Amino acid sequence: MLLFAALTPLCNGLRRLRLRRGESGGQQQSPSFSIIITAHDMAEELEKSLPVFLTQDYKPYEVIVVNESSTDRTEEVLKRLQSEFKNLRTTFIPQSSHYISRKKLAMTLGVKAAHNDWIVFAEADCRPASANWLTALSRHCTPDTDIVLGYTNYEAGAKKYYRFERLLHGCYNLHNAAKGTAYGYNGNSLALRKAVFMNKNGFLKNLKYLRGEYDFLVNDYAAPGNTGIAIEPEAHMTQTAPSRKQWTNSHVYYMETRKHLDNKIRGRLLFNTDHLLLYFNYLLEAGAFAYAFRSDNLPILCTAAVAFAATLTIRLLTASKTLKYFREAIPLWVIPFFELRTIWQNASFMVRHKLADKQDFIRNN
Repeated sequence: MLLFAALTPLCNGLRRLRLRRGESGGQQQSPSFSIIITAHDMAEELEKSLPVFLTQDYKPYEVIVVNESSTDRTEEVLKRLQSEFKNLRTTFIPQSSHYISRKKLAMTLGVKAAHNDWIVFAEADCRPASANWLTALSRHCTPDTDIVLGYTNYEAGAKKYYRFERLLHGCYNLHNAAKGTAYGYNGNSLALRKAVFMNKNGFLKNLKYLRGEYDFLVNDYAAPGNTGIAIEPEAHMTQTAPSRKQWTNSHVYYMETRKHLDNKIRGRLLFNTDHLLLYFNYLLEAGAFAYAFRSDNLPILCTAAVAFAATLTIRLLTASKTLKYFREAIPLWVIPFFELRTIWQNASFMVRHKLADKQDFIRNN
């Protein structure tokens, strides 16, 4: 029991990712970037986020916004910002586009319109954490790298569990990428060589699926040795807090997306193993407490108490370090409850997905 108390907290997503400080990568020349943002009826979000994208302390780069047939003030906002910023370009997809994911089509049109060697996919409801965001990404665009993944968190106003869960899954995804086995990606800051996207036919294999753009890109294009991760604070992206409905829908859609990803078992093995050990450790300690009380066994009671204290101490110390690095202001006392909640929350999304009409996940009209 003491051995498990000491070892199982180390099998924890919040410590899987090796945190580092300072610059990395060996790129001597700055790569040219084209930032692709797609938007459908997101005028307010574009007004807030685009100026941050357009004022990066970096050259050369451009921002391309693909208007997905918006019916709000999106076109007006884009015209006004174009008159103000010379590095903003726009294109659009017509309302008549059917039978394929409009989002993936919009991203593909953005790539084809790009002038630069590296594409950076981002979202209209996101904004870089600093003016050096592109500079931070560029450090990882080495000659051997084809794809670079950054970290995206929710803004401080988002629910604590939303922020915790995104950090936890982000740590697993970025750890896998750093180890050469990238499986999926739950962020909105992905850099990819344009030539790789074009030569491998972009989203051709999965155009019919409505969601999962970033997961499919990473699953299809990341390979051992060609993937970099940009996790330093300057490289972070911040996303607007989602509503309960938006957050739930994104997870239910992911349940469909992951069915079509390669290496599903290997990709989720680490997460499943860590959570199995988490529950086994707590159940072992709870069982020891119950046995000690029933048998009036003081040595077992003391051992269980020490094991439980060690488990919490190690897990909270690990969480504290990771939360501080990623600038997440989540109270430490809620972390054990959030860790236990995660597997049950995932189970609820699986049930929702099972009960949903599968045609809802495919573009069919």
